[in-house]
Amino acid sequence: MFARLKPYKVEILFLLLALLPHLVISLSNPNTILDWYSSDDGFYYFQVARNLAAGQGFTFDRLNPTNGFHPLWLFLITPLFAFAQLNLLFPLRLLVILSALLSAGTAILLYRIVSRYTSTEIAALVGLLWIILPRIHVITLHAGVEAGLNAFCILLFWYALVAFSPSSDRQMILRKLAGMGFLGTLAILARLDNVFLVAFGGLWLWLRLWQPPKEKIKRRANLWAWRLTAALAFFAPLALFMLLYLVWNQLAFGTSTPVSGQIKVWWGTLRNTVYGFPVRHASAFFGQFVTDDPELGPWSLFTAPLYAAAEWLLAVFGQGVTLAARRIVLLASGAMLAILFSAVIFKQSQFFNKSVRGIGLLPFFLGCLAQIIYYKLSGSVAQQPWYWVAEMLFLLFALSLLLEALVLWAEDNWPKTVRRWVPKVSLALIAVLSFAFLNYIHSAIRAPGDGSNHYYLHRSAWLAAHTEQGARIAITGAGNLAYFIQGRTIVNMDGLMNSYDYFLALKEGKAAQFLADLGVDYIFGNEYILTETNPYTPMLAGHLAPFAVYVFADNELPLWRFVP
Repeated sequence: MFARLKPYKVEILFLLLALLPHLVISLSNPNTILDWYSSDDGFYYFQVARNLAAGQGFTFDRLNPTNGFHPLWLFLITPLFAFAQLNLLFPLRLLVILSALLSAGTAILLYRIVSRYTSTEIAALVGLLWIILPRIHVITLHAGVEAGLNAFCILLFWYALVAFSPSSDRQMILRKLAGMGFLGTLAILARLDNVFLVAFGGLWLWLRLWQPPKEKIKRRANLWAWRLTAALAFFAPLALFMLLYLVWNQLAFGTSTPVSGQIKVWWGTLRNTVYGFPVRHASAFFGQFVTDDPELGPWSLFTAPLYAAAEWLLAVFGQGVTLAARRIVLLASGAMLAILFSAVIFKQSQFFNKSVRGIGLLPFFLGCLAQIIYYKLSGSVAQQPWYWVAEMLFLLFALSLLLEALVLWAEDNWPKTVRRWVPKVSLALIAVLSFAFLNYIHSAIRAPGDGSNHYYLHRSAWLAAHTEQGARIAITGAGNLAYFIQGRTIVNMDGLMNSYDYFLALKEGKAAQFLADLGVDYIFGNEYILTETNPYTPMLAGHLAPFAVYVFADNELPLWRFVP
């Protein structure tokens, strides 16, 4: 039995390392589970999934239909939230395990793609990084959103592209193309902005089939007939699925695309809003392209360590960490890295030529670039770290090739030393990183308790105590409050998980009337946001009557009676 498992030792390592520590987390006390989920956006999904499992349909508040979600993640987690009727924490425990399995699956796919062109040690190390890097772990395990599923679906699709090898059987090729079109559809349904990555992946696949398999075609028309047939075999199923998705949205929700994305573009047209500002100049685009901000920076997995290193160097040499000084250090270190990478690529040009083409690094990068341009130039604001999962995967692809090239260069110069020490050093590094990861997971375990003093439960209990049974309360950022409060209805006031009709009312300045028609009794939330910023200041002017103030640590959140 063990002999049969030996070829899969790396995959087993990933599965055990991802699953066992998170199994401990899932069985931990309520304080640990509550503190595990760091993003209110995750609770948007949880509440809709809970309502869907209870037969209420696609709704956040059980009053308005909403499509402000990426569908595949919602459908995947909905069975888990059927258990919310028994215990609100039980689905959250199950979700920890599901997310861990997706993390392991992503690491395995990353390893299998990379190992086609690198050593086992390098591929295993890069796959391990997906599981253990805190920045990735926070996004894929703690946020509760689609990030982990997104990464898995992207790599499942890309693995099929990389592993595809044309045969002499045309029908077999066409069936495989249709299958890859289906995998592309899954990637898009996991996160809709993957449409760019899937499009470039499909184009790369099509160009690889530019010539028919092992046949001489004399007529040009027949050649183009093959090319058109191959394109349709991949893109037609994908286009059909996406058309059905758009039509379903239009019929069920009154708009063909998720309202949450439309809301964020509209926010970008407002002045004096807390949701950020759109890119209006080339300098702003470049600044967001290279920033270390995890929300705005697509490449922050790479740029954040550079920024941290620059600040560390300035501190070591007794220099003040000013913006100008940091830029100088960043430019110098960036130039040095560029020279180093260029030298490595030049020395191992044959390896890079083969591996970059084999992995499809160029179409992957172009898909990432198109997605970045879309977000930065469409006017969308309030971007989140999990938008940039594809960019993280690209960086890990690139890292694996650079590490392999360095090893090949060293092997050319010191063959015996490299062959002796690289496996040992890699094994030691994997062991050290794994131990550090286990320590990191252990640090997430909180002191025993029933969770009643946790912000999520404490706030919902306070609000329930200060409002009557059946009250309807509107709030921005309402995810965890809607999930945990009992006997009240929470209405999402920012619009991300509300109806398309509410979005239209927001744009037309009629949102207060919409809330009044809905029977809203209270407004709850951040006083500055609701009384001094757009769109809420003009929307709520004359409709707020002070009622109570919730205090938790340094937070103060007013509760107003809503005056229609």
